[in-house]
Order: sequence, then structure tokens, then C-alpha cells
Amino acid sequence: MEVVPARRRGGMCSICNVRAHNGFSYGAYCCNACKMFFRRVLFEGNLAPCDRDGNCLRKCRFCRFKRCIEAGMTYTPPEIDMNNTDPLTAWIFNLKHQETHREFQLLNCLFDGDPTVREVSEIDGPLQFRPRPLNHPMDLGEWTFITGMTSLNFLKRFTHVSMINPADKANLLKYTFFDFSIFSDAIRANVRNQEFISFPDGTDVVQVRADGVTETFLNRIRCRLAGRVNELRVTQEEFVLLTQIFFCNSALPNLTVSARGMLNTYQKIYTSALLRYCFLTYQQSAPARFTDLLSIFQVIVSTRQDISHLFFLNTMQHPYENLRQIFIFR
Repeated sequence: MEVVPARRRGGMCSICNVRAHNGFSYGAYCCNACKMFFRRVLFEGNLAPCDRDGNCLRKCRFCRFKRCIEAGMTYTPPEIDMNNTDPLTAWIFNLKHQETHREFQLLNCLFDGDPTVREVSEIDGPLQFRPRPLNHPMDLGEWTFITGMTSLNFLKRFTHVSMINPADKANLLKYTFFDFSIFSDAIRANVRNQEFISFPDGTDVVQVRADGVTETFLNRIRCRLAGRVNELRVTQEEFVLLTQIFFCNSALPNLTVSARGMLNTYQKIYTSALLRYCFLTYQQSAPARFTDLLSIFQVIVSTRQDISHLFFLNTMQHPYENLRQIFIFR
């Protein structure tokens, strides 16, 4: 289960729940000891697995760091130093653990309620999920909803999201969480050596309720993005860095001038980080790799547009009942 934010627990540290918090650091209310522990693990990068399946109550570095991630702690370097790779390495380490936590929630949790994206954006701290009962049946609607909620919970932790006003934050999340969801589906397909995107149990991501939809169109939705990700063999490190770049988008509708400026600033930091990573990993091939990776964004957009067209066709002929509010644009 998620750690309850310290603000709602009488001022206690949201990681250890033993000491009073000393303020808001790295995205959570925490004590100085837990703050320094979080930073130390990020920069050392040495985190041995827990020998009690990640649920021990002893002084275990793995479980303590896990509680830091659950509480929403995150790190973003203020700039990318071309002569010092430690901040970049620490940032990637943090992002990979954030993504692992998101995938765990997707596979093992449920979310009660039916909030709007604006209501999600206004929740202080991480969203509260509950364990999914064994053998709980998951249909297309449930998979779509839990994928959306875990994506929102992941994206709302980003530093650039916390730096803009509430209305801008809601707009940013509204226009990005679905794109992130299908991108993460494509990454999962790559890990599983699949040529198509699907939900974790193999459930098809598309549902045809309208007449006249061709199999070619449906296969484009299922396969185009997964095919591009597979072709490039996108690594987890590249995925988490691309996530920062793609979903820090100042060109989205209804953002204020100040939000656009803030997002531009952070997107430059994120882009520099990916370029630096490419040079460290691919040397002379770095510029070509960098360009290829950025080209994935247009494939994500095209896939989302196709899904939107299918949704429109389905709705015109057979209106959806009980559509979750995060998918309703107002």
C-alpha cells in the first residue's frame, strides 16, 4: 500500500513515520535522516535486494528506499554537467525505480473512485491504491482505468509538474497521461518480444463496436508504435529519459505563459540529459541515436490519434456507458 503523505499524519516523516518531518524535500515531507538516505542511495546506486521479499520491518536499505519511492520522493538535476555524470546517473537510477513502482501498481493494485484529472492533480502526494485480490477479473475497461491512474500517479511526481500552477498542472496531465500509457505499453511489448501492444495479461488494447473498421487500421494501432520501439531496441534508461522530454510539452493547449516558460526550461534540461546519455553510450553514433529516439514521439501521437478516431466511431454507433471521468475532456 502507498505511504500516506506526512502532511496528513500530524507532521511525521512520510518514510520512517518515527521522526517529525523537517519540511518538503525531494517531493515528500521527510526528516533529515531520510532525506540524506535518499540522496545517498541515488548517488551510490548500490541497492541490494531485500532478503524478505521487500516487506521487512528491519533496517533494510532496499525497503527504506522503496518507502521513499512510495512516498513520492524524486530527484531531478538542476542542470546537466558534461564533465560530471554522477547527477545524470543518480537521476536515471531514481526514474527507473519510479517506473518499477508504477509497473508494480499496474500489475497488483486497484483504485477506488472515479476522479477527474483535475481532481487527481489536486491530490497532495501519491494516489492511494489498494491491493488487487487474487484472481480478480480484469476486463478492457478495468485495464484502461488502472493504466490511466498509474500513469497519472507517475507523471504527477515529476519536478516540472510541481513547478506550475494547479490549472496548468491539470491541463498538462490531461493531455499527456494517455500518450504515456500507450508508450509504456509499447515498452512492455519490447521487453516481452511482442510485435503488438496489449495489456499485461494479453487483453487487446482495442475494442471494435463500430461497423466498417478494417483490420489494417486496428493492426496499425496495435503494431506501429511497438514496431518502432522494437526496431530501435529502446532501453529502460532511454525510456525514462524520453518520458521526461515527451511529457514536458509547452505546446499543449490552455497553458499559461509562465507554465510554457517553465516547461521549456525543464525540457532543455531533459533533452541535454538524453543527448549526454547517448554520447556516453553510443559515442560516434550518438547524434543518430538521439534523433531516432526523439522520432518516437510522432509515432506516439499518430497512435493516439488512431485510437481517438476508433473511440469516436464506436461512440457514434454505440455510446459508451460508465465511461471513467479521466477519459472525459471538458
